[in-house]
Amino acid sequence: MLTPGVIIGISTLIFWRQLGVSGGIFLTVLGQSTFIAAYVMLMVTARLQRFDRTMERAALDLGASQWQMFRRILLPYLKPAIYSAAVIAFLQSFENYNTSLFVVGYDTTLTVYIASKVRTGLTPAVNALGLILILVTVVLAVAYEVKRRREAARTVKGV
Repeated sequence: MLTPGVIIGISTLIFWRQLGVSGGIFLTVLGQSTFIAAYVMLMVTARLQRFDRTMERAALDLGASQWQMFRRILLPYLKPAIYSAAVIAFLQSFENYNTSLFVVGYDTTLTVYIASKVRTGLTPAVNALGLILILVTVVLAVAYEVKRRREAARTVKGV
């Protein structure tokens, strides 16, 4: 489980060092993006495979431009996958400590800071941050569930 993050971190660092770029936030973002892009593409591709291409052709036959078809048909269809992929990418960036550790250089990311505090002794700031992350997660989950139930109730009433 640790191997992909370690390999991506080391290979990113070695490659960019040969081009004269030292470790830092740029390499951290690049390394994280390299690792996380696969998850995002998997989610968006899975959603695209279920897309009914006749809707696309119908919009184009009715005179819509490629941009209008994308904006009014394809993008709304992909929104759930895009939102889910964004959340997964955000959570993966927290979890992918190994890549961050190798490429961060002298800068400190939140993940590296928390890991160093776990080793040296937790401070109240780390505990408060953990509480804030838990609260934000619970609030977003409750808000999503309330929205989902309201939409389901509206759908039942409309039928």
